Amino acid sequence: MPLPWVESGIAASVLVLGVMIGLALKPPLWAGAGLVMLFALFHGHAHGTELPATALPALYGLGFVIATAILHVIGLGIGQLKRWAVLPRLVRQGGWAIAATGVALFFVL
Repeated sequence: MPLPWVESGIAASVLVLGVMIGLALKPPLWAGAGLVMLFALFHGHAHGTELPATALPALYGLGFVIATAILHVIGLGIGQLKRWAVLPRLVRQGGWAIAATGVALFFVL
């Protein structure tokens, strides 16, 4: 099923989540879950439509699950850096770099 503005939704997710990290925002659980669901819709749709005709769908999906798990572990590790006295600022600066990447993505669409 077609989904409009998939690329824009992905760029917006990078921008919004980067800004949230940069500002150290802590939204309520329901708001954070809503954002994640919305952005996951765009990311999942993009990956689903890129399924090569010669790929085995189950293995293709398994690859995404494994890659997602690895990215989550890395993200959790980076999040733990905020516990060190010197590094919260570095994490927030990384958020601004992510947000800048989101802005750049809008220019290449």
